[in-house]
Formats: sequence, structure tokens, C-alpha cells
Amino acid sequence: MSFNASKCQLLTITRKTKPSLFNYNVAQQDIERTSNHKYLGVTISSDLTWNQHIAKIRSKACSTLGIIRRNMGPCSQNIKLKAYQTLVRPQLEYAAAAWSPHTAKNIYSLEAVQRQAVRYICGVYDRKASISPLLQQLDLDQLVTRRILHQCTMFFKFHYNLINVSFPPCVQLHPLPVRSSHHLRYHPIQASRDTYKFSFFIRTIPLWNRLPLEAVIAPSVAAFQAAALPAVRAMQPTTTHHQL
Repeated sequence: MSFNASKCQLLTITRKTKPSLFNYNVAQQDIERTSNHKYLGVTISSDLTWNQHIAKIRSKACSTLGIIRRNMGPCSQNIKLKAYQTLVRPQLEYAAAAWSPHTAKNIYSLEAVQRQAVRYICGVYDRKASISPLLQQLDLDQLVTRRILHQCTMFFKFHYNLINVSFPPCVQLHPLPVRSSHHLRYHPIQASRDTYKFSFFIRTIPLWNRLPLEAVIAPSVAAFQAAALPAVRAMQPTTTHHQL
């Protein structure tokens, strides 16, 4: 079995403005250099931002929503809602625990897709009409709320060894009790660079520490989500208004 270098790409991950770049070749064939590459459904960029990934999934979700709008006009509101929940929203949430955006621009761009879908489902196209009542009517949470819940759910699975992956050494239970939090809280990790500060463990620990006790000691994932959701709905994500 021969190695096909033409099917490989070279991705250099760095934050340097003038990085040292080297060419690589296999079997006398140069490997093509790229600034981003899709791996397991997630687009990884050379600067470790998620702008390219979010732009791609947003474009794909909008295309799918367009197909639904063109072909499901006569359908009932419930059928349109199910189509959105089944075909569009999963594209906006796949592996979101890893890439959940922290910039206001990216958060807004994803929410805009759901807002378009909600207006279509409810048949309300007046731009002055508020989206909040329509979301409540359809029993839909904002995508940012769902991403926070997904992050906390993944952390719950880590904590109780429900997945075959362990916490990294830097994630440790807090040694001192605090009245304002539960006894299963973790020690916050300080970070200065956004790339690290908004990575999964760093950003999820403060969310986990704010959850109620009945959530973190829940006997199952479903029970955890039910107990955590009210608290998650009250949480506002930390955002930055600049693009990295």
C-alpha cells in the first residue's frame, strides 16, 4: 500500500506574525500547505481561532434552511419545527463543546440562523417583531444557552468517568469549601491568551462551579441536564468584541 502525498495537507499552527515555514515532501512529492483543514467534522485553523469553522457551518446550515423553506411551505408549524431541529440545528451544534465561540460576532452569526428559522416557522417576517416570544412559543432556547448546557454536560461526563477520557492534570477539585458554591467545585485556571482562556476546560470550570448542587450530584446525564438547565439559562457567556 503506497502513501499518497497528493491527498495530504500541511497545517502549521502558530500565532507568530512571521513564522518560520518549511516545506515537506514524501516520496519526492511536496505536501500542499493550507491555513485550515477539516478534521472529524471540525475545521482547524492555523491561528487556532474558530472563525473559519463557524463561517462554514453557518453557510451550510443556511443552505439547508433554504431547502426547507423552498420545499415545506404547505407543511404545518410542527413539521417545520421538526425539520429545523433535525436538519439545521445539529449542523450548528456538532462538537460545539470544543469550538463554542466567544466573540460577539460569531455568537450573533449563529443566533441569526435560528432567528431566520423561527420567523419562517411562525410565519412572522416583520423585522420589528421580537424573537423572544416566538422562541418561547416554540419552546426553543437560544443556541448559546444550549452550547453552555452541552459544555457542562461534557464536564459532568468527565467528572463521573462516563467517557473514556480523563481530566488533564491541571483540572483539580478545589481544596477549600466555599459557601457560595457546592463541594464539587473545581479550581479555576488562570489564562491570558484567548486561545487558551476560551478552551473547553478553562471556560467550563466557572460554569460548573455556578451550577446547583442537585445538578452536579445528579444520578444520570438526563437528570443533570434537567436540573442544570434553569441555572444555565441565567448564565451569560463571557464574550469579546474583537476578532483574533
